[in-house]
Amino acid sequence: MVRRDGAEVRKERIHEIARIIQASLLKNSGGLSLKQTVATLQYETGLTSEKIMEYLVVLENLDRITLDKEHDTVKKIEMES
Repeated sequence: MVRRDGAEVRKERIHEIARIIQASLLKNSGGLSLKQTVATLQYETGLTSEKIMEYLVVLENLDRITLDKEHDTVKKIEMES
């Protein structure tokens, strides 16, 4: 039986946003414009900017990305060797 409750939908959305951002970051090693990233995700997912920012904060708290609102950037976390 497939689980399709609200939590599962939320989880799928966060995973999809993470996938889109990681693919974009691979293409743009210097980072992404936060404003442009939010607009792109709104266009691709239909979510509001508030909901997207909520999901981006989740990814930041998981150390998947770094958000710099002051400089309007999204960067990937650099893992130390």
